Amino acid sequence: MKLKSFLAAAALAISAMATAQTMSDASKQNVLTEIDKLITTSAYVGGVDFSKWDEFSAKHKPDFMKATTQESFAGAVNKALDEFGFSHIQLLTPRSSETRVTGKSVGIGVLIQPDPKGIKIVKVLKGGPAESAGVKVGDVIVKADGEKVDGPEKVRGPKGTKVQITVLRNEKEIDIPIVRNEFSLLEKDELEWIDSKTALLTVNTFATGYDRKLIDSYFEQINAKAGRLIIDLHTNGGGAVTNLTHLAGKVMPTKHSMGAFVTRYQADEYKKKNPGAKDDPVLIAKEGGIVIHPIARREAKPFSGELVVVIGPGSASASEIFAASVEDNKRGKVIGVKSAGAVLASTFRTLPEGFSLQLPMMEYVTAGGKRLEGTGVAPSIKVEVTKLEERAEVIKAATEAFSAIKREGIGLTSGGGGF
Repeated sequence: MKLKSFLAAAALAISAMATAQTMSDASKQNVLTEIDKLITTSAYVGGVDFSKWDEFSAKHKPDFMKATTQESFAGAVNKALDEFGFSHIQLLTPRSSETRVTGKSVGIGVLIQPDPKGIKIVKVLKGGPAESAGVKVGDVIVKADGEKVDGPEKVRGPKGTKVQITVLRNEKEIDIPIVRNEFSLLEKDELEWIDSKTALLTVNTFATGYDRKLIDSYFEQINAKAGRLIIDLHTNGGGAVTNLTHLAGKVMPTKHSMGAFVTRYQADEYKKKNPGAKDDPVLIAKEGGIVIHPIARREAKPFSGELVVVIGPGSASASEIFAASVEDNKRGKVIGVKSAGAVLASTFRTLPEGFSLQLPMMEYVTAGGKRLEGTGVAPSIKVEVTKLEERAEVIKAATEAFSAIKREGIGLTSGGGGF
């Protein structure tokens, strides 16, 4: 089975259309009808009974139909979807659907995650309005123009308009005025040299913007002279499985297991064979999940030096799988802050009126037999979230990790177990 699924970020870009697009009741119903069909027939998350979706949708339909614009409609639907409590299910407006493909939009230029107090900033995009205004990773937006924020809608707006956000930083509220402008989600991955033998590779995404040829060229340099490698994924929100396995093939043998995906069909078959059994992805994976492995050219040899991976709250999905695989195979050490815990394989389906739906299709279980959705990856060496942007702090933790790698004797020839 070919894995074309997209392991998308839990983080969303706060972006906006230049002008609000109104929606008729007929248009809203067309979108809702297709959402109902896709979720009831195709969605899969362990332990979730999607046969009850129609009942759930009917309960929230009055709120859906009150919406007058594409943005407010998507906001109402996504607020309802949030009640499920898992990742990788969201409705994208036509503009957001375009942004996902092109990587360009208008807004304040941040990536976010839901937070009990508002919305948390997990990445400030380089060159965007938020960076210029002094917004920092870890800030929680609690107000926009004095109104309480429980989602991105109140922060969005057209190019050239001003919004004053109130962020919670170190338990103190700070007002930050920002003028919305164009920004890009695409950032070039970077290779830096900490010293003559230690390389730092920052991989920003596994989605649109991941450049295999660039990564290949970086590893030619790394393999030529590095003895130690730090891969920074702390703001990488995920992406395509094929890009994930490409990077993994640069540092791990292809024989290593990176865990397994579990489909709706496999879950149904498992329950048929085991009447009364719980829909537990961990147990199902042991009986027949879709195992994934690093991918590399036959003649290519993976980096053989010491490896450290940096993660943070903005590390989601494919990034979490990468970090967990490094740990499970004893290939290296993971440092930073606990990851997002948003690890479901999903796909994007086109809907009427230009909308699209991110739909969870498969569960994931690590090679060590752990479900990461809702739990995430815990680093072996912690770095305070406020210090993840400080290079000296990250290098200090990485140095400690390299010492532990030598002491414990782990590396390229370790691991290889799992499914």
